[in-house]
Amino acid sequence: MLNFFIRYTLLIGLQYLCTVSSWAVEENTTIRQRISLHGAWGFRIDSSGIGVQNCWMDSIFSETVSLPGTMALWGKGIPFQQATTSHLNSLSQYTGAAWYQRRIHIPESWRGKDIYLYLERTKVTSVWIDDVLVGSSSILSAPQSFKLPDYLAPGWHTITICVNNNPKLVHVGGSHAISEHTQTNWNGIIGAIYLEAVNKERIEGVKVYTDINSRKAFIKVIGPPAAFSKANKLQVSLYPFKNTMGNFQTVSYDLDNASTDSICEIVYSLDNNVQLWSEYNPALYRLSISLLKGGVVLDEVSIITGFRSFKAKGTRFAINDIVTFLRGKNESCVFPLTGFPPTTVEEWQRIYRIAKSYGINHYRFHSYTPPKAAFEAADIEGIYIHAELPNWSDFKEGDTLFAKYQLNEGKAIIDAYGNHPSFVMLTLGNELAGDEIVHNRLVSALKHYDGGRRLYAFGTNAFYNNPHPGQYDDFWTTMRTGKETDNGLFDVRGSFATTEDLNSGILNHQYPNTTRNFSEAIKGWHLPIISHEMGQYQVYPNYAEIPKYTGVLKPLNMQIFKERLQKAGMLNQADSFFKASGMLTAQLYRREIEMALATPGLAGFQLLDLQDFPGQGTALVGLLDAFMESKGLIEPSVFRQSCNDITLQVCMDRFVWTNDELFRAKIQVINFSPQNVINKKIQWLIVDEKKRVLATDTTRISSGKDSNIHVGGDITFVLKGIRQPSQLEVRVKILDTDQQNAYPLWVYPSSQSLDIPPSVIIAESIDEQIKKKLLAGSNVLLFPRHDMIESKSVGGQYISEFWNWKVFKEGAVRNKRPVSAGTLGILTNPQHPLFKYFPTDFYTSWQWWSIVKNARPFILDTLPKAYRPLVQVIDNIDRNHKLGLIWEVRVGKGSLLVCMAPLNELQNDPAARQLYYSILKYMDSADFNPTWSIDIKQLETIL
Repeated sequence: MLNFFIRYTLLIGLQYLCTVSSWAVEENTTIRQRISLHGAWGFRIDSSGIGVQNCWMDSIFSETVSLPGTMALWGKGIPFQQATTSHLNSLSQYTGAAWYQRRIHIPESWRGKDIYLYLERTKVTSVWIDDVLVGSSSILSAPQSFKLPDYLAPGWHTITICVNNNPKLVHVGGSHAISEHTQTNWNGIIGAIYLEAVNKERIEGVKVYTDINSRKAFIKVIGPPAAFSKANKLQVSLYPFKNTMGNFQTVSYDLDNASTDSICEIVYSLDNNVQLWSEYNPALYRLSISLLKGGVVLDEVSIITGFRSFKAKGTRFAINDIVTFLRGKNESCVFPLTGFPPTTVEEWQRIYRIAKSYGINHYRFHSYTPPKAAFEAADIEGIYIHAELPNWSDFKEGDTLFAKYQLNEGKAIIDAYGNHPSFVMLTLGNELAGDEIVHNRLVSALKHYDGGRRLYAFGTNAFYNNPHPGQYDDFWTTMRTGKETDNGLFDVRGSFATTEDLNSGILNHQYPNTTRNFSEAIKGWHLPIISHEMGQYQVYPNYAEIPKYTGVLKPLNMQIFKERLQKAGMLNQADSFFKASGMLTAQLYRREIEMALATPGLAGFQLLDLQDFPGQGTALVGLLDAFMESKGLIEPSVFRQSCNDITLQVCMDRFVWTNDELFRAKIQVINFSPQNVINKKIQWLIVDEKKRVLATDTTRISSGKDSNIHVGGDITFVLKGIRQPSQLEVRVKILDTDQQNAYPLWVYPSSQSLDIPPSVIIAESIDEQIKKKLLAGSNVLLFPRHDMIESKSVGGQYISEFWNWKVFKEGAVRNKRPVSAGTLGILTNPQHPLFKYFPTDFYTSWQWWSIVKNARPFILDTLPKAYRPLVQVIDNIDRNHKLGLIWEVRVGKGSLLVCMAPLNELQNDPAARQLYYSILKYMDSADFNPTWSIDIKQLETIL
């Protein structure tokens, strides 16, 4: 061994010279001392798993890497082999063991102390000091800590760590803690890495509990039995930290009774100047606990915490006994530059502040728990955190190893992050099933272990095929409260894949209005219900963001989609597809959020997601990209009109009206803020396309219940003065505040003549007679019979495709369910003369609902690549059809316009009737002059 250390010192002394400065002892407190282990480490890949057998802990590693970090950051591992469209692609991948080694110097001042190695976040590890195995750990969700041998003498030693990221070594299912779909299954060590020396009599842990009614903090101090002898004392001091000020008492507690217990419970009285923590007042304090013997401080621990109560209050949540509404987003560990979550408070603050600008006050961490910096930043920013065990799999009663592993993860999470006031909820994982008895057992065990500091539940959307909460659940996060129905009776979100709902959800299936909410779904339940993964509307890729991927994950999936679009001849439309689908998605998100907020008794929602999810087939469902940066589709201030603690809503039965009607709507205010809005004035306006005010009035906010506050006086407006088809806007605003909202409104003439002009022939197929008339110069409007063109078209759909078409298509086929249409809304030119009498945006909006729902967009792939329909339906990234809802061509001397929506059969719908009228006027004008010509044989082939 002596020869080994001589050789090692000579070689590694030069190799690790750059890290000498990190050997210096850091004074963490006057008692505890740390040595940072950040910097250069020896490195060796063990792809064959022979390192332990061949005693690699006794060898010298020729490579070096810098920790904290991962193999992907250093470009280590297996070079990229094959691109996938399932997720972002890492150019170097590795699964298995990798070894890290470093020389350390134990100072003389550490003699007789207990020394610990701290690894903030890593995978399955084994640790050696010199050639002695110190221990192993498989903790994924919290720091790993190793006590070094008592006989460790001051001087030079070698730490060797084997890190193994093989998923088979842990029991986590498809958790985002290791998933290639988001953070990647990295190998390395991230966050803080250090040695710490502590006295034998020390504090090993602190748990803080708050009773806001008695204004007391109950503190459990954990340590070895010797620490709590009657010769010792505990001293508790409180200091302002963030958003707080003042001086507070220091209290000493005698340990009168000698004890072998490892826990000492003390009570600290909070005076009236101590502020309670909440989203509105994220008041934080530094709580310092000292262990003394004869006036000498043996140990001291400081924690940053806040005092609060977060409980269920009926079917709602209450922070410090004040009802709040959770406006949440999922966080699935999407960090493309590093492939792992940030470990700095500043970066998490940046992320949370972006989310807050969109009205978010709550984060659900999907099947993983973030590093402590995420909790620290949430404490500062006032974000409510819902963490999860690293689990996306089923619990089986016979699999005791799986349950034991998850229970240990839960306890480690509680121990590491339990004092953070932002940490308000913990569940067993994502979309779990299996044996319910195991779920109940785990929830009960974790609640008991934690002692009531936060709320617990089975899992997020657990048992979703037969939805129900667990025996010990404090709340219920679910997509529906009963089994699937045709009318979405039990749905608590607006969108679904066809694998879960034949109609793809309420917003796709039921005529659009702003009065609907989820009241029926939550009727009869007596615990808080949170809408699970609301939204999931796909946005077409923004290929302009590809250069932003400068880190370990590359957008090869997006490159493939881009190449497919180019091959289909539509690459020059990519930006338009992105913007049109994105604008539809923004509307859908706002409507769905307003439905949730307007539901009396609902406790909150969790979006999936405000940002893109670049995995699971590539689900670009965000208004923000994977970097939490805006896509430019909607301003945060506009989004907050529908997603905030105060929201104004206009409740109207429909968006489309005729000018023989009296427009009538109600105004309601949703208020979950500390502000009292009763008696404030509201102004409403109706404006036209040129922003001219057509009607306005003011009214006052009257009293209301359950945070849904009713406003005295309806909006009424006689529409007979609207003589032309018009797109109007209804605006509402609380005067002298920033609270406002706006809704589109379409008004069409009620007595519009649909007489067919002599110049236009209506047909439902191209028979011999129609062919002759086309060739002779006639204008033909074709409404193809859907049963005749089913194989040449796709289905009608209003919403932008749920999540990812390919992923759920495969699921639908497996389960013998219908496959969704897979489309992402329409793209059109509002200035085209076709729309002279049918005002529209370039994207899908609510007046198109009946039209696109009843359409079968036609596949036009056989037409020239440069051909564009008048109303194009955007196809998904996996199929890339050129789809026409309305398209035109010249055939012989005649002109043909094809409409894939049976407008002639939808006469009871004002929008469909108005579009039909506009088409007829267009075809009867000189503007109807198709530029693309095909011969009759091509037309026969197409149709």
